[in-house]
Amino acid sequence: MKRIFLITAILLLVVGCQKNENPLNIDTNLPLGTGAGNLPTVINTDPSNACQLIDDDPETPGIQATITVSFSNYMDEATIKENARVANTTRGEDVSNLAISYNPDARKLYIRHTDWSENNAYLLTLAGIKNKWGKPIDGNKNGKEDGTPYDDALSSFYTAGSMPDSCVWIVPPRLAELIPDTTRIADTLSAIMVSFDSRMDTTTLISDNFSLVSETGASIQLDRSSVTENSVTFTPRSILRFGNIYSITIISKDVKAKAPRNTPDYILILDADVDGSEADEPDYRSYFLCDTISAPTVSVSNVNNSLRFDFDQNMDTATLTIENIRAFDQTGYIPGTMTITNNNTRLDYYFSRPTQGAFQAFVSKEVKSACGMMLDGQTTPNGIGGEPWDDFWWLQSN
Repeated sequence: MKRIFLITAILLLVVGCQKNENPLNIDTNLPLGTGAGNLPTVINTDPSNACQLIDDDPETPGIQATITVSFSNYMDEATIKENARVANTTRGEDVSNLAISYNPDARKLYIRHTDWSENNAYLLTLAGIKNKWGKPIDGNKNGKEDGTPYDDALSSFYTAGSMPDSCVWIVPPRLAELIPDTTRIADTLSAIMVSFDSRMDTTTLISDNFSLVSETGASIQLDRSSVTENSVTFTPRSILRFGNIYSITIISKDVKAKAPRNTPDYILILDADVDGSEADEPDYRSYFLCDTISAPTVSVSNVNNSLRFDFDQNMDTATLTIENIRAFDQTGYIPGTMTITNNNTRLDYYFSRPTQGAFQAFVSKEVKSACGMMLDGQTTPNGIGGEPWDDFWWLQSN
């Protein structure tokens, strides 16, 4: 009897340890971000980008070392071995005789070479590799299938005797600052200043690649007044007109970085939308208002169980309507009556029903000052007003 019980227990243990092959069941051992609907990414490389590859056998002549790449997903081993490539960017040639292996359980790629050259820089490229569900690598990690080369996973490194700045770039240049940018200015000859987060090819920082257009559609000629590897300044040839919004456009595909030799060409192009390289990089667009008059702002307070709206300018009372100014509590909209005082800068909202809980207030961007400027309802006002996000919301604090 004891023998029968022991055999039964062993059988139950074996069955319990077997992997469930039912494809409809969830495998709780999978890492986050796996499956056909998820694009795989590289989560770590050793050495890290622009870091030194360390010789793991110093007693043997030459540099012996292994590159390790960790993935977010279970990868298709065949596509990895077919498409993993290392280039010597110092010499401009591919490295041969690489020993490439992949551990599917660890989701790690190993690339070993027993004769890395000293005082050289290298670029690892994983182009066209896929996970085991057939989804391509998302090299620029923007969550989109951009295709090769834009979604190639890249990592650079160097060997003893070289330096990090010898490595090619793996990310494109981006804007660091634009002045003026979505703000109000009162200077009719304001300079347009653009700075970048990388060294740029100054031959591409020319007026042909930057434009200034008024809201009437008139193009304003720009003259380059100064340029460095990280910035450029333009001045308009004609004066700007007050009351006009001006659009600034940067032609992204023609504005390029000055990167180390053998950096991939597509990496040189300005990343205008800050989501990695792509085949059709959109132009960078911004705007500013030229005017001496700023847009009105508003603040709200609870005064004796009513709401007080204080504007920083005299307001157009025709726009201070129950459609444009509203109050709410935890049960919903609170109807009320409004009284305008203080030379049209204050509005008191008196409730027409009992209220419950905290108050919330809304002021539409459609309200205008006596000068005709629409409301600037942003937390940090930019002086323009009437923008899509300029509706003002206030929530009573506890």
